[in-house]
Amino acid sequence: MIRFIFILLLTITLKGFSQSQRLVVTSNSPGKVAAGGHFTLFFEVKSENPLPESLHEKISLPQRWNLLSERKPEIVSGQKVRKYMYVINTPAGAAAGGYLINFTVNAMQHPVTTPVLVMIDQVRKVDILVISQPEFTKEGDTLRVEYMVQNSGNKKEALILKSTRGYLENTKDTLMLDPGAKMTVVVAQIVPFTDANAWQSASDLSADMTDGIQPAYQAVSVPVFSAKVKKIDPYYRFPVEIGGGYLSYVYGNRSDVAFQYSALGRGFVDQKQKHYLDFTLRGPNQFVFPAVGSYDQYSLDYAYKNQTFVSVGDYVMQLNNLMEFGRFGRGLRLEQQFKRISYTAFYQKARFFPNQRDAAGGKILFKLGQASNVGLHYASKNVAYFRQQFWSNMLGVSANIHTKDIQLEAEAASGQARGITDYGGFLRFQLSKKWISLSSNVIYAGKDFYGFYNNSRLLNLNLGLNITQKLTVGLGSNFSDVNPGLDATSYSISPKDRSYLAYISYLPNQKNRFFVFYSTQQREDRLKPIDFHYWEEFGNLSYNYTSEKFSVFYQGRYGHSKNLLIADNTGKRQFFSNLIQPTIRTTKWLWLGGYLEHQHTSKFSSADIIQDLFFYGGNARISLKKNLQASFMYRNNYAPDELYERRSYLDLSILLDLKRHRFSLTGGRTYVPNLDTRDKNTLFLTMKYALKLNIPVSRKRNLGSLKGKLTGFGFPKQGNLIQLGSHRFMTDSTGMFSFEGVAPDNYYLSITQNEARGEGVIPVVKMPMLVEVKADSIKVVEIPLSRTGNILGKVEFVKPSQNGVLAVLKEKPMVLVKMSDEMTSLITEVNEKGEFSFKEIRPGSWNISAYIPGNQDRFIIDDSDKRVDLDIDKTINIVFKLRPNERRIHFSNKNFEVSVKK
Repeated sequence: MIRFIFILLLTITLKGFSQSQRLVVTSNSPGKVAAGGHFTLFFEVKSENPLPESLHEKISLPQRWNLLSERKPEIVSGQKVRKYMYVINTPAGAAAGGYLINFTVNAMQHPVTTPVLVMIDQVRKVDILVISQPEFTKEGDTLRVEYMVQNSGNKKEALILKSTRGYLENTKDTLMLDPGAKMTVVVAQIVPFTDANAWQSASDLSADMTDGIQPAYQAVSVPVFSAKVKKIDPYYRFPVEIGGGYLSYVYGNRSDVAFQYSALGRGFVDQKQKHYLDFTLRGPNQFVFPAVGSYDQYSLDYAYKNQTFVSVGDYVMQLNNLMEFGRFGRGLRLEQQFKRISYTAFYQKARFFPNQRDAAGGKILFKLGQASNVGLHYASKNVAYFRQQFWSNMLGVSANIHTKDIQLEAEAASGQARGITDYGGFLRFQLSKKWISLSSNVIYAGKDFYGFYNNSRLLNLNLGLNITQKLTVGLGSNFSDVNPGLDATSYSISPKDRSYLAYISYLPNQKNRFFVFYSTQQREDRLKPIDFHYWEEFGNLSYNYTSEKFSVFYQGRYGHSKNLLIADNTGKRQFFSNLIQPTIRTTKWLWLGGYLEHQHTSKFSSADIIQDLFFYGGNARISLKKNLQASFMYRNNYAPDELYERRSYLDLSILLDLKRHRFSLTGGRTYVPNLDTRDKNTLFLTMKYALKLNIPVSRKRNLGSLKGKLTGFGFPKQGNLIQLGSHRFMTDSTGMFSFEGVAPDNYYLSITQNEARGEGVIPVVKMPMLVEVKADSIKVVEIPLSRTGNILGKVEFVKPSQNGVLAVLKEKPMVLVKMSDEMTSLITEVNEKGEFSFKEIRPGSWNISAYIPGNQDRFIIDDSDKRVDLDIDKTINIVFKLRPNERRIHFSNKNFEVSVKK
């Protein structure tokens, strides 16, 4: 009995002790924190019984995390609640994600651990800074700009480096950068030669990131001046080309050869640029083969103040979409534009359209605003249809609206011919919004309407919905039965077409595109005899990849078709096709491409027999220094329904464009559907030469002059090269220079110093200097020169006063030092030893500032801006102190309450 009572008392004692040590530990939630930043954690330890004085606590941090400060409560007997506070620093470049911090309380060998999940927010940021750039450059030189690319985020980035103005020197265009890493990139480019006296050459660098993140971009402009000595031309000139050519073609059993002369001119004929002239003389009219431009042409276009326009001779007339969309002929056209109204009047005799003779008419447009107008149109034509010749008189109205989101063109016309009145209509509508795109075209022309269209019907509609920036779905339909009145210069037909489709377009990035659609369609050839008439339904998969050096297009189709060339044919046949078109850029000046297609179908067989059709070809393109352009294309054959425009089986084109001479050669084998012959292969060859002339029109007046001198003491002034745009002058013993007979313009004035430059002598003013030379005046300038001084400096890293940030100090940031005044700005990077220098600096008052790109919150530069006065032949030493940004927390004697949300 006594033993039982002893055991019971012992059990109650142990139970009470265990209950007294039952601890509850809670913490606040810091939410998402930034890499390289800091946050505060509060822990509260509670117990139902008084806490023991021997309570031990410990906080465990992830690797490279630092405890900046902590505060523990005072130990008071009988406490049931104790509160702890910790300020914690996260490492710069810490990857995004969750990290565990464990807070452990140990009471009488009974540890209690409370984990806290801290989320590091993902930061994707790339910075591009300009490290060095020349103050100016010359034509023909290589411009090099040095950039620094830094990953200022906390995610490893795969970057694609691009420059629209140059090329990356000794650097790949793809780059992997760890968080906090940086790399120096040099963008180089050959500065082209121009006719300008002074201009700016731009250099840029962009870094594209994945997942549609906005790319980083940086650009600078560098002044450029001419490097060639050019004589001042006292005449205002009009550019003219004269030449001739040899032409030949073989069509069936017919062979023709001809020689032509040509004269071309285009430009302003006066110095005030009010009168503009464009003329073409080409002849004689030995034979007409419009496909290669062998026809004679005599045309003159004149414009006055961009308000009055006159065309005489051969010209292309475009009145509107319904009546006359683009007719080449000979005649006269007058057009004038005013603020609220414009009108056009014309007479023309068609040259390459056998169904039309004379035509005359005009239009009046009333401008309702910048984006809309309404018009009234009239045309009278002498037409020839079905061996009958008669006049057709047409009257129409139009309305146009062009805004950022909406484009609308609407026309309605009536025509009277042979006592019969008929009508035509045209509508083009486009709506483009962020999430929807809608387009529709409608054409109607009656059987007795003899405009640009006759007996025509067209209705198509396309609707696209942008689900995301990368995904678009849509529907489309097309009903086409049009008869356009095309010139012989455009060998084209319009097959009858009925089609419906539903599509999905997916663009995962800028290089790749997928296009999938399902379609049903019926198409019929208009030419006689008919080569195709079929119905088909199929699925289509297209893929397009485009990069700077390689691109490829693939298209695959599978479905069923019915050959309607056979009467009462209701049977369906399986068909499929595959097409691939690769293009590769082998060098900077050579592109090579290929074409390969296979069709397994019966839709072109008059006996409805399955055929395996193969179409193949290749192409090449050469572009060498903008002087030599060449292209080559070969195709073995075309499918019958590819007959939309002139089919070329072989094309060769070479253009050599020299300063004053241009040579061109064009040849090939083509198919002309308009001409009636059994052999539809046409061989043609043209060789042309043109001499470029600048004919003097008037003598330039109101030329200006510039005079100047070098000032300063203690150095030689003779033999310094002064350059004003494209003009050069060597200074005399007194430092004088002058430029006479300079055309009024803005110029860059630069100086190339003699051997005195090596002794530390530089201009005090910013060079090159932009000067304006005015007509009938003398511009006087002074270029003061001075001996220089030097600035040397160092950035010292200060040891922090708090031990918690010692680890942060090991990650020394990149420090840039900028030296600037009102005219000049120079930037340099501190080396590994923390040193920097600016040498051969002109004397004066300068501002020296040090800063950290990117992680500014982690470090502080004390007294980061300094003002110095630099004297001649003096060296100034500057010291900047860099230290971690230590956050200090001030505590009060008051109690604080912690609210913890569970």
